[in-house]
Amino acid sequence: MDAKKDFSNSEEIDISVKPSTLGCYVTHGLMQLYKTQKFCDAILVAEGKHFPCHRFLADSISMDSCLEIYALAYAHNHHTLLRVASRHITLNFEPLSEHESFPGLDLSTVSSIVSSDQLLVSSELAVYHAVQNWVRSQPAEHFSLIKKLMEQVRLPLLTSEEITRVQKDIIAEYGHAHLQWEQLDGVGRLLKSGGLRHGMYDDWIVSLGLFVSNMQGGVVERLKTHFLGFNLQTESWEEIPPLMYLDSSGFLSVGHKLYVSGGQRLNGSVLCNLHEFDALTGRWMQLPSMSVPRREHGFLACKQKLYALGGRSGRSVLDSAESFDLEKKIWSPIASLPFAVSHFASASLNKKLYLIGGFSHTRANGLAHRGILIYNTSLNVWNQMPLAFQCYKSTAVAMDNGIFVIGGLVEESSRRETPGTVIRALISGTHKCFFLSKDGTVSQDVAIPDLPILVLPPCAVQWRRRIHVLVGNTIYQWKPGEPHWTRSRKSAPNTRVTFLTVVNGVTLKVPKKTLQPLLREASAALTALWVADN
Repeated sequence: MDAKKDFSNSEEIDISVKPSTLGCYVTHGLMQLYKTQKFCDAILVAEGKHFPCHRFLADSISMDSCLEIYALAYAHNHHTLLRVASRHITLNFEPLSEHESFPGLDLSTVSSIVSSDQLLVSSELAVYHAVQNWVRSQPAEHFSLIKKLMEQVRLPLLTSEEITRVQKDIIAEYGHAHLQWEQLDGVGRLLKSGGLRHGMYDDWIVSLGLFVSNMQGGVVERLKTHFLGFNLQTESWEEIPPLMYLDSSGFLSVGHKLYVSGGQRLNGSVLCNLHEFDALTGRWMQLPSMSVPRREHGFLACKQKLYALGGRSGRSVLDSAESFDLEKKIWSPIASLPFAVSHFASASLNKKLYLIGGFSHTRANGLAHRGILIYNTSLNVWNQMPLAFQCYKSTAVAMDNGIFVIGGLVEESSRRETPGTVIRALISGTHKCFFLSKDGTVSQDVAIPDLPILVLPPCAVQWRRRIHVLVGNTIYQWKPGEPHWTRSRKSAPNTRVTFLTVVNGVTLKVPKKTLQPLLREASAALTALWVADN
């Protein structure tokens, strides 16, 4: 294809103000062909290679081209191209809303952009400014357009200072319009707004630990399960309201919610409770209980279901398993494990649940379970894979197409004194880590450096393709391919509680601090909802 020959005489492209590169000519030429509907999925031949034109546009997307490519894909309902352009826009919404090509978009296209939940904006004011900028470029239809587009602006998410600025704008530019108000509490604000945008959350590492709430003269007055949050964006530490004391409970997160299942109380009783913490409201609530009490069990999330797997109940080790439907709020039994097991590492990957190592109390050769149990959530079937070594109380972190197993305990030796008598193995902590492929085999191709410090059990999570390990009040992080772990600059602050141990960690989406008072307001207050005629 001779791009310069084909496109240099185009009336719609001023080549004098565009970079004179082959990529520029091809990109704009293909756009013109798409716009005039002269082809839908033509094949471009370049350097002897064949590939669809939409792939070329997707690969060449930039800040200067993404709005035009989005408009093109939106007009032709081209899902592949639309997905690529949408991601670019949601990540760069604020600068793109001020780009010279933004006013050239039609109403439907602009509306589709500003209605997206995925916009990476920390304040709804950024969306309002984008709407205002676009409307001001359409002088003939100011008021009718502002009414339509303001329906996509989530006014209940604006602070009192921000809504005051919006109100002044509306009065100054549209004298015959006003904001419509309603009495709403925090829950009402959230419902009326339609939810937070993606950029309105911060990502936290939340660690579940046992803490002394008050200690005088060496005597513990009160012991509780506390949750300490590390804000990964601001690198600051925050606290979450505590629960009653629970040891060896299950702990996971789904979006902006934490879930804690089972556990053991100070008096030794094992619970079947399920607790939920909503980061939007800042409150805990109790959900329907499991069918049996559990501790040291697997607790995983997959496709809007929570899974409680194996573990212990009093002196008994369990082979039972059950799932909790987050929409229906009910527990249902699933296929039992092949045998009773506890103290294993667990992770969810590609619709499968992995239980790695642990203690199996039904085997003649001792306590060690040298193996991996894999549950297929679609087929309700368990499979087993061998493991060449023992591991207990490790932490498993799923990422890409495999599972990183971090630290824990290992057996150094075991022997028999007489037939039928098993001597307990010498168990010690390990700095070692290993990588498990999705088929359940240990891969030697992925090298993981030893942990810099021994911690039992490891509190490890994955965020932005990095594994973060919380050790006391310090965080170490590592990315695949790096030779060693790196210590975070920030340590946990002094709090009113004393660390005893950190036993688990998850990532949680938490509303930014400016939004929390709005969403957690218990009493109703006047809240702006939309623009109306006077």
